[in-house]
Amino acid sequence: MGDLTFTRWLSSALARWRLVAATAIATVVLGLASTLIIPPVYRSNASFVANSSSTSKLQAATSGSAGLGGLISQLGGSVGGDPSESPNFYVGLLGTRELQTRLLHSKFPDPRTEQSRDSATLLSILRIKETDARTQLEIAVKLISKSISAGMDPRTNLVWFSVDAEWPELSAQIANRLIALVSSFNRETRVSRAKSKREFLQMRHDSARAALREAEERQRFFYEQNRGFISAPSLKFEEQRMRRDGELAADLYVNLDRQLEVARIDEINDAALITIIDSAVAPRKAQWPRYGVMLFSTALFGVAFGLLLAGSAAVMEDWRSRNPAAWSELKSTFSRRRVVAPNELGAGRARLHDAPVRIEEAPERLRRPGA
Repeated sequence: MGDLTFTRWLSSALARWRLVAATAIATVVLGLASTLIIPPVYRSNASFVANSSSTSKLQAATSGSAGLGGLISQLGGSVGGDPSESPNFYVGLLGTRELQTRLLHSKFPDPRTEQSRDSATLLSILRIKETDARTQLEIAVKLISKSISAGMDPRTNLVWFSVDAEWPELSAQIANRLIALVSSFNRETRVSRAKSKREFLQMRHDSARAALREAEERQRFFYEQNRGFISAPSLKFEEQRMRRDGELAADLYVNLDRQLEVARIDEINDAALITIIDSAVAPRKAQWPRYGVMLFSTALFGVAFGLLLAGSAAVMEDWRSRNPAAWSELKSTFSRRRVVAPNELGAGRARLHDAPVRIEEAPERLRRPGA
């Protein structure tokens, strides 16, 4: 008998075509059975454009070189403006725990009931079997993070994301709710920051106005007290100093007044809002399972696994023919184990049966003299 070549191995494996076919059929059946256990997955897509506020646009127009600005824009950054207005910020915002927690506590039409008016939080729809509220929320955040995937196009500031869910309507509703939460969070952040800036400028504006009035009062009092004597060198020097202080106070007041007016406008309508490009629509086809792809992949895997089993059987047969003594010894060892195992089990049962008798006889032995 010659060596086991690849040709002989392949022919021996193909000769066991029944094993290969049975393995492939079993794999396909298991794959189809998994669709009855694992729920389907529906994917909804949505996209929006991250707009920049007018202040950031002005800063971008007056800062940096064009080449460096183009490079930063291609990397998804913000040129000369607020980094939180870049597409990268919104991609990261979609994956934050704060936004996902708000999403989990949002209410949606309950897809588990036929009543359209029934609603439930996404946290309860996910059906997490945990009694502790914190643990339940933590598991839900992990699940929702895996179901959301986001990306961006730095050239157009386009941000896109997809949401996977068990029901098609729920998938679209979650995606649209995410857009609403991003817009709300964005507005809250911008308005809060604009309000803080306006309040600070208001405080500085009031103090500058008080300083200007004080400087004007000092200058008026000086003219009233020194009427007709201003030509004196010391008084002339004092007049120039008070006039300079008054001009500085006036310039500061005018600048702060302009900035305060701009801040008041920014607080109302100068927020970096988003423009929705594609709202999510409930998909008609499930992302999983795809029966055509599943049948092809499971059949291909089953054939490959069947060939592996048949090839292993061919290798085992070749080894058995080359080593008959080792095979006989291995076979006899397994045969002895099959015989010894029941005997050991019976002996163990007998020992357990005799154990109470010996325990009952023990006191008699202890009563004997010299025991």
